[in-house]
Amino acid sequence: MLMLGTIWGSSYLMIRVAVEGLSPFTLVSIRLFFGAMFLFSIIWIWKLAIPRSRTLWMHLVVMAIIGNAIPWTLISWAGQHIDSGLSAVLNSTTPLFTILFTVAAFNSERLTWPRFGGVVIGFAGVATLTGADVTDLTSASIRAQLAVLFSSICYGLAFAYARRYIRAEPIVLAGMQILLAFLIITPFAIAFGNPTASTLSPAIVLSAIGLGLLPSGVAYILYYRLIRDVGATMASYSTYLIPVIGLVLGWLILDEQVGLQSIAGVVLILSGLALATMLHRDAGPVQQETPPPEARESNINYPAENDKPVS
Repeated sequence: MLMLGTIWGSSYLMIRVAVEGLSPFTLVSIRLFFGAMFLFSIIWIWKLAIPRSRTLWMHLVVMAIIGNAIPWTLISWAGQHIDSGLSAVLNSTTPLFTILFTVAAFNSERLTWPRFGGVVIGFAGVATLTGADVTDLTSASIRAQLAVLFSSICYGLAFAYARRYIRAEPIVLAGMQILLAFLIITPFAIAFGNPTASTLSPAIVLSAIGLGLLPSGVAYILYYRLIRDVGATMASYSTYLIPVIGLVLGWLILDEQVGLQSIAGVVLILSGLALATMLHRDAGPVQQETPPPEARESNINYPAENDKPVS
């Protein structure tokens, strides 16, 4: 669990390093390429079947856009303007948006008072992090923070959408989705990313490749191994390590400042997540569904049956 949380939490550090020499579009394209290569290697080794349903492929196109292409580009762009630790904490709000979408848009969950209270507390943590100047759109830092929050909205919509419409082998779904996202984002990388102007160093190259192989590849194998060994609910608790590890790595490696405001924001967001998700069983899903996975920074899963991940 610690290794899994560290891989997911370190993705923001790798993004922060990689965007020093790569444009956001170029970085996302490289990341998707290596992620797809890794996952399809596993699919081939394990001899998993690729679904041929046209409907499923169309759903995965939607997921590739709102679950990978848009949020990963936004987070990469934001990494040029704000600390990696702040990105990690802001992106940890994804389950709060997932709850809102599953309740309001897809009617897949019921909203209980504990869940509502958790959402309110979580967004109070966001307000603590961003401060009163969040409406100052002339500030690159504020725009970057809003971009990360919008990526969380995209993730929340993607998770709710997938929970409603998509069923298949999780690793196969992840590989198909990342491949589609690569095909979607690469033309933008060529047209607007100016890849020939990239400035490369060993740290930048390793970070870009590592983003594809680790958070979008190895982490899946670890995650499903944990689900098999200790259960999905216990495995899902590793996601609570993401904002903490993101802050610590940014502080240790990039010398980012961690003040009382950051700590207070983390405490409020994690408290809200705990309240909104750990008491999920009180809600009772409207209809029982098997939660599909998603390739992302915030690897949050969809609550359904009692033994499914809740955060």
